Amino acid sequence: MIAEDVPESRYRLPRTVVPSRYDLVFEPDLGPGTFSGSEDVAVDVLEPIPEIVVNAVELEILTGRVSDGSGTRVEVTEVRLDPETERAHLALERTLEPGPWTLHLEFRGTLSDRLEGFYRSTYTDDEGTERVLATTHFESTDARRAFPCWDEPDLKAVFGVALVVDEGLCALSNGPEVARDPIGAERVAVRFADTIPMSTYLVALLVGPLEVTEAVDVDGVPLRVVHVPGKGHLTGFALEVGAFALRFFTEYYAIAYPGTKLDMVALPDFAQGAMENLGLITYRENLLLTDQTRATQPELQALADTVAHEIAHMWFGDLVTMRWWNGAWLNEAFATFMEMLCVNAFRPGWRRWDLHSRSRSGAFEIDALRSTRSIEYPVRSPEEANAMFDVLTYVKGASVLRMLEQYLGEDRFREGIRAYLEKHAYRNTDTEDLWDAIEGATGEPVRQIMDTWIWQGGFPLVSASTQDGELRLAQRRFVFDGTDDATRWQVPVLVRHGTLPDATVEPVLIADGVLAVPHAAGAAAVVNAGGHAFLRVRYAEDLRERLLGSLLDLAPIERYQLVDDEWAEVMAGEATAAAFCRLARAFADETDLSVWMALLQGLAWFERFLEGEPLERFRAFARELVRPALDRIRWEASAGDSDLQKSLRGELFRALGILGRDPEALALAREIAGEARADEAADPALAAAAVDLVASTGGPAEFDAFVAARATAGTPQEELRYLYALPRFREIALMDRVLAMTLTDEVRPQSVPHVVHIALANRDQGERAWAFLKSRWDELTGRVAPSTVNIFLRGVRLLTAPGLAEDARAFFADHDVPQSRAQVQQALELQRVASELRVRVTPELEAEFSA
Repeated sequence: MIAEDVPESRYRLPRTVVPSRYDLVFEPDLGPGTFSGSEDVAVDVLEPIPEIVVNAVELEILTGRVSDGSGTRVEVTEVRLDPETERAHLALERTLEPGPWTLHLEFRGTLSDRLEGFYRSTYTDDEGTERVLATTHFESTDARRAFPCWDEPDLKAVFGVALVVDEGLCALSNGPEVARDPIGAERVAVRFADTIPMSTYLVALLVGPLEVTEAVDVDGVPLRVVHVPGKGHLTGFALEVGAFALRFFTEYYAIAYPGTKLDMVALPDFAQGAMENLGLITYRENLLLTDQTRATQPELQALADTVAHEIAHMWFGDLVTMRWWNGAWLNEAFATFMEMLCVNAFRPGWRRWDLHSRSRSGAFEIDALRSTRSIEYPVRSPEEANAMFDVLTYVKGASVLRMLEQYLGEDRFREGIRAYLEKHAYRNTDTEDLWDAIEGATGEPVRQIMDTWIWQGGFPLVSASTQDGELRLAQRRFVFDGTDDATRWQVPVLVRHGTLPDATVEPVLIADGVLAVPHAAGAAAVVNAGGHAFLRVRYAEDLRERLLGSLLDLAPIERYQLVDDEWAEVMAGEATAAAFCRLARAFADETDLSVWMALLQGLAWFERFLEGEPLERFRAFARELVRPALDRIRWEASAGDSDLQKSLRGELFRALGILGRDPEALALAREIAGEARADEAADPALAAAAVDLVASTGGPAEFDAFVAARATAGTPQEELRYLYALPRFREIALMDRVLAMTLTDEVRPQSVPHVVHIALANRDQGERAWAFLKSRWDELTGRVAPSTVNIFLRGVRLLTAPGLAEDARAFFADHDVPQSRAQVQQALELQRVASELRVRVTPELEAEFSA
């Protein structure tokens, strides 16, 4: 993971010159896809130097000079670009003495087609004409693709930006527009207000034929959405969420928003989900534009989560920034934690922390591997910085912060956050600075606790048993291969004794050895009460039976954890497939969405492993389990349904059709999908499920209908709904069609990895998709942003037929993914675990579902 043999100086600039201000001018030419630019950078030279070294890649530096306030001028005599280290060495005509200087450079480059740096994006207008815009994505280390700079997060500076563009085009940057001056025929120079001191990766530019909504005044901050013409009617929900989030975070942090305006941009082409550029946040269209009446609860939640996440960054990430990329986890984990805190307040009925348990299970899965990593680790190269942006950073990181917050108490935790931001505003920090601030506010040993979670991979399995009037708690590392090691944690967890309403809850800290706490004989016990701690629990049989005998005394998230822990035991070979099916029957009366999702994800694995008569009997079992639950909440939506009830209906409907192959569900799915394509009113959750059901059993006519529906979809969510349904079709010819589409403009590069990974997950044609991925690897990876190549890997774990794990390992041994090496190893280990699961449980399932 870490290039131990490469010196740090290879990737870190010499600190002989330090910038404090950039004045940047960019002139993009959207037709040929090029740009030119100039910069004046105020720097402090700290020692005599014969050259200035900056970051630059894929740029041509045309001229350069250095000057001081007295009129002294030193020319740049030679520019040596080093593509391998992504640096430009600017040789000077004489040694530069220490003091304040201004570096002037002129440069030019090409707008990228890989959604990185300064890049092109396109859309087709109502007349069928392709329109071009230019925008930026600089995180982690791609500002250097747009302008020569000191592209390291702790070298903060003020940025003054100007854009020279065709008159009539939308031109935006981080600050508000302060001047617009004509330059020649039909060209204008648009100048923007200075930014706060910030890192280069947060600079943002946007030029193109776009529209901007009227500003919403959020306590003095103008909030707008920028969009492709004709989509203004889809901006209302984002503005509502954005206004709520701005107010929520201003109050939570007790610090005013650090910018002067906030524009949120819906881009047709964008590699990531969104990017927290101060004052100019960029998004994928489906994460900013929507029609609330046509979107499912998960689609609305994804949008709300993303908007809240990026606005949380305006303080935690932009105002206060990590010193180096090893601290990127804290930026992203904290923003993920804050997004859920905010969205939970925005829509309490969504029970956002309960739904977080689903994504947390994905982090558990990676963290139960030998190839997991610590949340924070040393970072040297740009590739290692990019590897930080994964489920462990976002989800595990947010989960351990939630664990700490609940253990300390919400008010005390927030006091620590406020102290941290106030002390380090406009500066850079290390992880320890946050722990010290929270420790100072609470008096608790926060650094001691959190160091055990941040600097070592994995998580604990806590065993719970009773003896002599005590609840005895011990920990070991949970790993799928079943072997323990010496890794131990300081585990802050809440324990509930007894049953509601007379139960008591106490916070405990489990260290090495056995922790014994008083507990009434025969009483129920819930370890991880509230489901906040990042751990799994293995109850002694008597404690487990008490919990299963009184499920309604448990909170939904606690019931979820029971099921999810059982599934993890199945994955690890510590529980049988038959035991999981029996557990599913025990939850037959369940009414919670999250719990059902935990049950169904395990059953979906079993369905993949069976064929013939056992498969038909399993399907009958699935129908017997799911159909009564769907009957209880009714097959049709009604006005009084909550958002989560609608989502549950959709999930049960999908499961009844896919796992149960229920004829009535499949017939109704065709009817609902037809209504949705005809733009007739249909419940969004049922419509989304119906699309998946039709794809799982459909043929060429349905495939063609979905292609057409995608082209005319009224919202970005519906467009993706139909696109991502195409690789779910199970006929060979249809799989070949959709895979071929990924090599053409029929699928935007940002969506290519997602389409392929869904194809790999296809029960019947996954191996065919794998063969395609191997044979067209260079073409596919050449179409997409390097930071998204790891998405191809997500479906590999589902390829569990004999020999495929070995085949995948051999393929990736010959095809390096330098920015995702850790994720490759994790995907391969997950595939091996799943392949072993298949070998182990298939005979159990065949026996369970035999005549």
